[in-house]
Amino acid sequence: MELNSIHSFFHQAYMPHGHCYLWQPHLLWTNVISDLLIATAYFSIPIAIIIFYKKRPEIGKHWLFILFASFITLCGVTHLIGIYTVWHGAYGLHGVSKALTATVSIITAIYLFRLIPNAVAIPTPTQFFGVKEKLSKLTSEQQQLKSLLAEHKTTEFMLNSLPVCTLLIDNSSNIVKCNPQLLKELGYNSHKALIDTKLSEHVQLDDPFEDLSIILSECKKNHSKVVELLCQIISKNGVAIPMEMKLVHASFESQEFTIVIFNNLSSYKRLKQQLDASHQRIERAISATEDGVWEWDIQNDNVIYSPTLMKMIGKEHLKNPSYLDWYEHIHPDYRAKVEDAIKTHFETKTRLQVEYLGRNHEDKYAWFLAVGNSQFDEHGNACVMSGALRYIQENKQLESQVAEKTNILNCLFDGANQAIWLLKVEQYQDFKFLQSNHAACESMGVSPQDIMNKRLSEIGSSVLSNDVINRIRNNYLLCCERKLPLEYIETLPSKNEEKWYQTTLYPILDPKNNVVKIVGTAIDITARKLAEQELEHNRTFLEQIINSAVCGLYLYDIKERRNIQINQRYTDLLGYTIGDLKNITLNELVHPEDEQQLIVHFDEVLISKEQQLIPIKYRLKHKNGHWISCSAVHTIITRSKNGTPTVLLGTFVDITEQDQLLQKLKSSNENLEHFAFLASHDLQEPLRKIIAFTDSLSVRLKNYIGNDENAQFEMSRLIEASDKMRVMIQALLKLSRLQSQKLIPIETTLGNLIDDTCEQISCAIEETKAQITVDTPDQLLEVDNSLFVQVFQNLIANSLKFIESDITPRIKVFSELRDNQIIIYYQDNGIGIQEPYWQSIFEPFKRLDNGVTYSGSGIGLAMCKEIIKLHNGSIACRSHKSNGTTFIINLPSTRG
Repeated sequence: MELNSIHSFFHQAYMPHGHCYLWQPHLLWTNVISDLLIATAYFSIPIAIIIFYKKRPEIGKHWLFILFASFITLCGVTHLIGIYTVWHGAYGLHGVSKALTATVSIITAIYLFRLIPNAVAIPTPTQFFGVKEKLSKLTSEQQQLKSLLAEHKTTEFMLNSLPVCTLLIDNSSNIVKCNPQLLKELGYNSHKALIDTKLSEHVQLDDPFEDLSIILSECKKNHSKVVELLCQIISKNGVAIPMEMKLVHASFESQEFTIVIFNNLSSYKRLKQQLDASHQRIERAISATEDGVWEWDIQNDNVIYSPTLMKMIGKEHLKNPSYLDWYEHIHPDYRAKVEDAIKTHFETKTRLQVEYLGRNHEDKYAWFLAVGNSQFDEHGNACVMSGALRYIQENKQLESQVAEKTNILNCLFDGANQAIWLLKVEQYQDFKFLQSNHAACESMGVSPQDIMNKRLSEIGSSVLSNDVINRIRNNYLLCCERKLPLEYIETLPSKNEEKWYQTTLYPILDPKNNVVKIVGTAIDITARKLAEQELEHNRTFLEQIINSAVCGLYLYDIKERRNIQINQRYTDLLGYTIGDLKNITLNELVHPEDEQQLIVHFDEVLISKEQQLIPIKYRLKHKNGHWISCSAVHTIITRSKNGTPTVLLGTFVDITEQDQLLQKLKSSNENLEHFAFLASHDLQEPLRKIIAFTDSLSVRLKNYIGNDENAQFEMSRLIEASDKMRVMIQALLKLSRLQSQKLIPIETTLGNLIDDTCEQISCAIEETKAQITVDTPDQLLEVDNSLFVQVFQNLIANSLKFIESDITPRIKVFSELRDNQIIIYYQDNGIGIQEPYWQSIFEPFKRLDNGVTYSGSGIGLAMCKEIIKLHNGSIACRSHKSNGTTFIINLPSTRG
C-alpha cells in the first residue's frame, strides 16, 4: 500500500478503533451504544422537520429546513461510520463523512446568521393578536359600510321609483343630481345635460315679482321651512311645463344642499281651467237666481210668490198664481210627504222644513227645499205662513257624491290589506288609538275593542307584551321628535308566529309645528323576508356545493381576458387565489404548445349555442411552476343584449396522473403488439417444418402403424394439434395487425354490410338454410367496410355453428338512434351463453367448450371487439342458455 495516496486514504487495513479501547467491553460498548443513540436522535430530527414542513405547506421550500435536515442527517451518518471504525479501520471514509458534515454545517451557520434580521422581525404573540384585533375591527367596520351602502341603494331605488321629479342643488344653485322621473318629464336621455347647470337656466317663476336666487337664500336660512312655488320648467324641446316646485334645505356630511321637488301641474292646470269655468257658471247662476220667497194667507187662501220663485218652478208667465200652481209642480210621489210636513207644522207649531222633488223652470224634476213658519191666532189656528223655496238640486248631487266617496273611502280603509291607523299624541309620552282598520288590528294580533280609543299605556300585557309596547312607543316618540315621516321594519307577534312589517309613520303638525296626530301604515313583508332568508340560504348552500365540487370552476370575463371568480377546488388544483389572478391573464397560465389549440377552442365556444358544452384538454401552470394536465369543459353563461358572449364558465379536472398512466399504457400496448407480431411471425416457420415432417412421417409410417390403433390416434392428434397451432398463430398475427391497422371509413348502410357479409359466406348460409333479416337496412353508418364485414362474418359464423342440429338458424339485425349513439342489435336462436361468460367470451382464445364439439380458433369475438373499439364503439352480450344470443353494438353517430 502506497502511503499518501487515494488508495491509502480509503484503505481499511488500518488498526480498528477498538484497539484504542484495548477491546474492553465496558469502554467499547459504552461508546458504540452512545454513538448509536446519538445517530438515532440525529435521524429523528430531520423526520420531525419533514413532518412540520408537510403540515405547513404555505411556508414553501425554505432552504433553512433543507440545510438543517442535511447537516443533522450527516451528523448521524458520521456517528454510524464511527461505530463501523471500532471494528474496521475505514478512517478515510470517516474523514469524508466529517468533511461533508463540516461543509454543510458551515453553510447552515452562514445562512442562519443571514436570517437573523428576518427572525427578529417576526411579530410577538402580543403584536400578532393586536393586528388580529385591528383586522377584526376593520372587518366590523367593513360590514357596517356594506350595510350603509345597501341602505343607500335601497333609498336611492325608492327615490328613483317615486313618480315625483326631484333634483339636488348645491350652495351655488348648481344641479348635482336628479332622478329618472325628471329626465323623463323633460325628455332627456341622460342626466349629463342637467348636471352642473344652474337651476335658473331651467326654471321660470310664475310670479314675475319673485326672484329665484332670493328664495333660495331664504330657504337656506330656514332649514325646517318648505318653500312652495308655482313655476314653469323648460323641457329639452323648449316647451314650458307648468310645475309646482318645493324647496327644502338640508345638510349632509358637512355639506349644504337644497332638495327641489317638482309636481307636474299640466293635468291640474287643465282641471283648474275646467273648474274655473264651472265656478263662473255657478256664480252667474247664483247671482241670477236667489231663493224664492212666498207668503200664504191660509184663511183667505191667497198666495204671493216672488218672481224668482215663479221662475224656479217654471211658471213665471202666470199673473195670478195660486197655491195649486205651486202644489202641482211637486212630484206626485212627494205630494203626500209635503202635505204631512205642513200638517205636522200646523199641529206642532215647529218650523216647516221639507225636501221634495218638483218641476223646475226647465220642466224637469229637481230637488227643492221648502222652509217656512206660520203665525197663529189666539185659538191656535194658522193665519199666515211665510217661507222660502230653495233650489237644492246641486246640494243633493254633492251629498250623493260625498256619500258615495265616503263609502268608497271606508271600503278602502276597512278592506285594504295595508294596515292603517290614526293616533292622537297625548301628554306624558302617551298615544291614543283613534282609528284602525282590520289589517292594522290583525298586524298587532289584537281585536278593535282591545285598542280603540285606548292609550298605549292602557293596553295590558295580555294584548301586547311589554317589550312590543315599548318598541312601538319608542318609534312613535322618534317620529314626534323628528317631525318627519319615519319608515322602519319591525316584527310583531301574530297568532303564535312572528311577522315582518314595513311601517311608515306620518306626523300631522298643528300651526305651532307640534305633532298632534300620527297616521301609521304597515305592509306585511313576511313573505319577502322569508324569501330573502331562503335566497341567502340557497346562495350559501350553492357556494358550499361549488366549493365542495371535485372539479375546478372559474368564471372568465371575455372582454377583460381574465378569471373573475373561482372556487376552492381551483385553488387546490392550481395553487392560485382570486387575488393572484387579478394580474395574470389566461394566456400566461396556458402551456405554449396549447395556446393555438385554445384559441381555436375559444372561437368555437364563442359561436356555440345556448348551454352547449365544448370539451378540451390542455395544460395549465401551477403556482409552484409545474404543469397540470386538465380536462376542461367550457360554455357561455352570460350574453349582452345583442347576444355577444360576455362571461364564460369553465370546469376542469386534473388528469395529469391519468395522462401519465395512459402514456405508459400506450407504450406497453405498442410493445405487446410488436411482441405478438414478432412471436406469431417467428413461430410460423418452425411450425411449418413440424407440420411438413409430421405429414411426411405419417406417410412413411403408414405401413408400420396400420394395425396399431393407438399409434394412429396419436399421429392424428399430432397432426390436428399442429393444424390448430397454425390456425391460432395466424389468428394472433391477424389480431396484432388489427391493432395498428389504419381505418378507411366510408358511408354505407346496415343493409349493404349484411349483404356483403352474406355474399362472402353464402355457401355456409345455403348449407344451413339460415334466414337473415335486416329490419333497418337504410340505417347510415360511417365505418371501415372491410373490417365491419369481418365483424358480421364472425357473428353469423358463430350463429350458424353454435345451434342445435335440428333447428334452422334465424338471425335478425336492426338498429335505433339514441342519445347521439347508433345501437345495432344482432339476435340469433342459437344455444345461448350463460351470464357468467358474457364478458369473457370477448377475450382471445376464450372457448366455452373443449374444442371437440365446435371447431374454431377462439379469436373471432376478440377481433369483433377490437374492430368496434377502433371505431370508438363497444359491444356487449345478452343471452340465456337455449334462448339464443343478442349482441349489442354501440357506435357514435357522425350526424349529431
